[in-house]
Amino acid sequence: MLVRDILDAPQLRMRLLHGDTAELKRPVARVCATDMPDPRPFVTAGALVCTGLVWRQHAEDSDRYVGMLAEAGIAGVVAGQALHGHVPEDVVAACERHGLPLLSAPQSVPFSRIIEYLADQAAELRWRRVQSRVDRQRRLLAAVADGSSVGDLIAEIALEQEISAWLVSSTGRVIAGTAPISEDELDRIVATALTAPRLPAVTRGAVRVLQVGASDRITAWYLAIRPAAAEPEAFGPDLAAIAELYRQRGMDRLHLDWELIDRFPAAPADRPGARAVAVVCAIQATETRTDIGLSEVRVALHDALSGATTSIDKQGRLVAIVDGTQDQTAEVLRRRLGRIAPALTGPRPTGPGTESSAVRLAFGVSAQQRDESLSGAIAAAAAAATAALDDDAPVSVRIADIDTAVGLFTAVPGGLQRRFAERVLGPVVDYDRKNGAGLLETLEVYLGCDGSWRQAADRMHLHLNTVRYRIGRVEELTGRDLGRIDDRLDLYLAVRTLTAPAASA
Repeated sequence: MLVRDILDAPQLRMRLLHGDTAELKRPVARVCATDMPDPRPFVTAGALVCTGLVWRQHAEDSDRYVGMLAEAGIAGVVAGQALHGHVPEDVVAACERHGLPLLSAPQSVPFSRIIEYLADQAAELRWRRVQSRVDRQRRLLAAVADGSSVGDLIAEIALEQEISAWLVSSTGRVIAGTAPISEDELDRIVATALTAPRLPAVTRGAVRVLQVGASDRITAWYLAIRPAAAEPEAFGPDLAAIAELYRQRGMDRLHLDWELIDRFPAAPADRPGARAVAVVCAIQATETRTDIGLSEVRVALHDALSGATTSIDKQGRLVAIVDGTQDQTAEVLRRRLGRIAPALTGPRPTGPGTESSAVRLAFGVSAQQRDESLSGAIAAAAAAATAALDDDAPVSVRIADIDTAVGLFTAVPGGLQRRFAERVLGPVVDYDRKNGAGLLETLEVYLGCDGSWRQAADRMHLHLNTVRYRIGRVEELTGRDLGRIDDRLDLYLAVRTLTAPAASA
């Protein structure tokens, strides 16, 4: 009910003393009566306050008293005339200054009648809403039984309620929607869905987010409604409940496919000419988080990669095969599965006052090359996934770029890369630490100049003989001969690991 509804009620015979159109549209949550000197403990936000003006001893009292009512966030004031025979002008002026609509009640209308009227109207409104909700539920269920799509139902309700609505997954996949939506908006919706202590919740973009069903947040769907006013609460839960029927139907089909694939596993079929990409997921979890496993991640992977076929291999790894290119696949994984990172993080005992990811997902991606079996692509993706576990992120993705020596080396786990580099260049690092000789820097520049003494000397602003001497010391300390291609490759990979750690990330 709005303030203007009280004004328009013929049985109350109210008179408007102040209030513009916007003020009269304020919703009234309840009616209360008070004449206490400080009304704030006795009123609540959204209340219509009835007062007999007993508190007014002098004209200056009006501004102080009405100011306290405005501070409490009330909807409006009803002033009685029994005490003064009229409503003093200073009361009207105070309401105008503080932006509160002011109604005057005749002496023949007690405040109790106003309270009873509002209670009757509220009860009638609740009954109409119950009837409307029952009718809406029947209509939605009938539409489901008739085979309507969830998109059709959302579009119908959105048109009826004059709102925009979207049904999205935890990876930001739009299952249905009534209007275009940006990636940034999807980021905000998913972040709110996965991090809000309770749902429904409202995003920074003023979109109300409701969870569909009672499943965990990674496998759930979410209903996003704009505008995020109070009204969606009347129909949002009903629409979310109907959407859960469609989600469960899809999950049943998905689990049936999994059961058949996992029960009767087949060797990866080679697909000559097809642009197949293998994705392997490695999961690392602490004992404090056992609620997220292969099943939840498998749902998210299907969500992110449209048309993917997934299975669990003999090593217990999650494997997906999808058409496309490895770069496109990796980008999709980073974008969509990166959105579920908030659901993976949680308290982890890593030191006093610290927190880090409790569950980490590492994905390796490898395209099937010409004349290569799909098993080979899966093996390369598995190696990249193992290496990606070293990345310090809840969700990390690596491409198994193994058509170069450097690419092959980056598929090796970071820990092994560092052990290799320390074994090869450990004596050089120790020598530099003790003598400040700059051997490691000189070696890096020399290799970057393709073994040219002159270019290295010019780049470092050193004498040619100084570069020759330093490189000679490196060969002595490492036992490698830079004239041999295999030794030069060893030193190059070791230098790359020690001086450019980001390269292996």
